[in-house]
Amino acid sequence: MDGLTIRRAIAADAERIAEIIAGEAGQEPAVIVGSVAGARRLWTEMVRMPGSLMGWELTTVAASGGHVLGVLQAGPQDGSLRITPRLAFLALRVTGPLGIIGLLRRLRAEDRVQPPPVPGAYRVRELHVDPGHRGRGIGGALLDYAEAEARKAGYTQMTLTTTTANPARRLYERHGFRVVETKTDPVYERYTGMEGRHRMVKDLR
Repeated sequence: MDGLTIRRAIAADAERIAEIIAGEAGQEPAVIVGSVAGARRLWTEMVRMPGSLMGWELTTVAASGGHVLGVLQAGPQDGSLRITPRLAFLALRVTGPLGIIGLLRRLRAEDRVQPPPVPGAYRVRELHVDPGHRGRGIGGALLDYAEAEARKAGYTQMTLTTTTANPARRLYERHGFRVVETKTDPVYERYTGMEGRHRMVKDLR
């Protein structure tokens, strides 16, 4: 895509990062939280939260004309999103007392379809492109950026997970990723309409 710039995120990007990650109705974040609006609120707070794995400080964006069109969060495999007291309080504020129970159930179902980490791999945690700008090479450019960063840091393998229904799997395969494990769960499928998640890896040797 002409005029595309890949850069580190700044604090002012937080709401746009959350908007892109939260996605649309029917996509995993909105289903897990219970609504698109709720997902955007929760992700905005997580992106702004100091020390968060979802934080803007750890985010790379693809932008054109000053407008953020794609989001990448990638780095060492170490660390994963956990339900801390602070995050639980944040979720309670977003969903309310009645919604928090359903959210925790959906999060447990999501956790059951998360394949185990790949030790020593460079992990692509989040890769999202604005729906109106897909198919224009933005996702591929962000993957290329992540691979360059992984190689520069001396990694020999990259890893990511994606839902079994995500059409972006074809993009990952074109960039050399392959499915090594699939986890499914009937409760997760009942909530999301998707069987589960794939673990994909790419060797950098």
